[in-house]
Amino acid sequence: MKKILFSDIDGTILEGHHAISSKDQEAIHRLRKKGHYFAFCTGRNLQEAKAIAHLFEYDYMVLNNGAMIVDRDDHVLLRKQIKNKDAQEILQYCLQRYPHLIYTFYDGYNTYEYITHHDTKVLKGDDFVKIDENFEDLLKQMKDDFDIFCAFHPDEKLEEILDIQKYIDDHYEGIHGTLNKIYLDVTVDHCSKGTGLQTLSSMIDEDVETYCIGDSYNDISMFETAMHPYTFHRVSDDIKKHTEKQVNYVYEVIEEMLEENE
Repeated sequence: MKKILFSDIDGTILEGHHAISSKDQEAIHRLRKKGHYFAFCTGRNLQEAKAIAHLFEYDYMVLNNGAMIVDRDDHVLLRKQIKNKDAQEILQYCLQRYPHLIYTFYDGYNTYEYITHHDTKVLKGDDFVKIDENFEDLLKQMKDDFDIFCAFHPDEKLEEILDIQKYIDDHYEGIHGTLNKIYLDVTVDHCSKGTGLQTLSSMIDEDVETYCIGDSYNDISMFETAMHPYTFHRVSDDIKKHTEKQVNYVYEVIEEMLEENE
């Protein structure tokens, strides 16, 4: 039976702009050479994920916490979006009530970041650079529906983030905020890394044995869905309790996958 590994990106296989271990990259190559699959499973949008894609071989990307799936040729296999009107309303509410937080949104081409009322950045490559355009003006110009938008506190505090999550849950049907460490990732409801894993597995034209690895709360749905969930020794017990095994690096999971195949 073919196997597939779903891997979170940030803090799992990537630290900053660099791969955590060259052994992870080598192991992914061996996995794919043996005819198995490797998929990213992340809260990142397509632009953010593509910024680091050159560092790794992969077959699929599960993006936006399960709301979008693409293959390695960027063919879109699944895309669920938030209605423009709802996304605009929520972001305007956030900007008025919590202007000290940092917000990002992706318009299908670029990822914009709000720092203050006077500072806006856009993602270029794997870094955000300051631009002259006003964030709220860019937001109003957005005519398409939204794939995802995010909020986080510059000092990594959670109180306001959790307030926003509750506001969305109380006032909007079909939209959900998923907590990812210090980030609130806002997508359509009933989308998670777990649903993304399940959907992609069903799309592959053969039975696959599913493995996954991650390090945060938004990975729990993935842990609960995969046949073999892994996390790291370094994470909290709240994360560990949802997994089958703990490792230090991603390549250790792949070694176990390949050993079982021999």
